[in-house]
This record gives sequence, structure tokens and C-alpha cells, in this order.
Amino acid sequence: MQRTRNKTLVVTLGSPLAGEDSVGCKIFEKVRGEIDARVEYLGTDIFRFSNVYNNEKKVIFIDAVYSGRMEAGEVVYFSGEEIFKFLNDTAVDAHMLGVGEGLKILKEVMSSFPEDIHFIGVSCKKFGVGEKSEEVEKGMEKAIKKLMEIL
Repeated sequence: MQRTRNKTLVVTLGSPLAGEDSVGCKIFEKVRGEIDARVEYLGTDIFRFSNVYNNEKKVIFIDAVYSGRMEAGEVVYFSGEEIFKFLNDTAVDAHMLGVGEGLKILKEVMSSFPEDIHFIGVSCKKFGVGEKSEEVEKGMEKAIKKLMEIL
């Protein structure tokens, strides 16, 4: 049976060189070719979304998040307008633009933007060079489980 891959796009973000910020890259490696969706890894540039979006009905973004209120490895999930409400970090410069801010801009400038959007975030604490904590590894598995529920 041939898979239908034009209904859902999974977008992962993060840097494989920045410790726990590699969550998106690692999840991309684990799910690529294993799920009934097109999967794209965008590195740290949310604006690349405008180049990979092909009018899929559903788009799921996966990234590392930082919150002083969350423990490492906790998973957050937002959908629809919640994404714009809760991912409201403010950039200190162009290199620190968060997913929420980037998506707000893309929603305004793209000729077509998905209506059914989802965000899965894994709480991370170590964004420098180094390995991921055991808690973040477990968080990645929780994020993949959440992804499978959404699909």
C-alpha cells in the first residue's frame, strides 16, 4: 500500500551542535520514513517553513523549549491559536527569534498558511555543546508518542 504523504507535514527544529537543542534533529532522525507524513528538518531557521510547506492540511512543529517553570524532559503541546498565545517569547536579536514569533510573521506573509497547526516542545536546560540529559531523552520519547496521537 502506498502512503499518502500530502496531508500532514511534520517540521522539526533545532541545532545538532547545541546540546539539548538537538531534540528536533534527533526526533527527525527517528521518525523519518517511519510515519505516514512528510517530515522536514529545518535546523534553527523557522522561516525555511515557507519553502517546504506544500499546502498540507495539518502541520506539526517539534522543537526544544526553555522555561524556568518546567523540568527538563517535560513535554508541552499547543494547537491552533494556542501556539500564538503561549509561544510568545521576545527575541533579543534576529538569531534568537522563537518559533512563536516566526510563525506569527509567516502567517502574515505566506500566501497559504495551514489552519490545522500543532506544536510539541520538549523542555531543555542545556543549550551549549554536550550530551542530552536522561530526562530530555525520555522527553523525546514522550514527544514522539504525542506526535503519533496527533497523526
